[in-house]
Amino acid sequence: MFIPLGDNNPRLLNPSVVFTLMAANIIFFFLGWTIPLDNLALWEDRFLSGSHLGFIELFTYQFVHGGWAHLLFNMFFLYIFGDNIEGAMGHGVFIVFYLLCGIGAALAEIYLDPAFGATNPGVLIGASGSVSGIMGAYILRFPRAKVLTWIFFVFFKEIHAMYYIGIWIALQLLSQARAAEGESVAYMAHIGGFLTGMLLYTIYRQLKMRGWL
Repeated sequence: MFIPLGDNNPRLLNPSVVFTLMAANIIFFFLGWTIPLDNLALWEDRFLSGSHLGFIELFTYQFVHGGWAHLLFNMFFLYIFGDNIEGAMGHGVFIVFYLLCGIGAALAEIYLDPAFGATNPGVLIGASGSVSGIMGAYILRFPRAKVLTWIFFVFFKEIHAMYYIGIWIALQLLSQARAAEGESVAYMAHIGGFLTGMLLYTIYRQLKMRGWL
């Protein structure tokens, strides 16, 4: 396991959107202890049939988590990589980017993962796809940034972002190739979010170069 502990990129601005997203995810998590949040999750059958507010669920599912570990890992990765992408894009563009990455992740999981919903009702929750999109942007914007990494809970090493994230996405691809029906981890959502993030950041960079943003 390769756990990122931080990077050597200075913040260009206060990552207020990242902190707001983290707070929103934590609030939703605690709300889930008192009220059911099932209708905020993205259910494949409801989305494809159009029998539910599937469009809204493309946004709300990103704030629902299935447990402490699910929440903490996503928030930790959001904190480590999100502040610099928010600094590079600005607050307004970043929040739109984040949500669109989550949508791209969901659509990839629903339409491209044959195992999703094959044996059980397909349901998607969590910020993993959105955070994967941030990592897609990060590898383009800061490929040589150094990520302090805790490797197999044994030792620490600084790894260039292009290698750290490259290993991470390779593991997602391998896991997706080996995934069985009923798999609880949405690897295709991670891959879809990552590619969406790379695409959106490339578009953003081109618009910025032309002075349109």
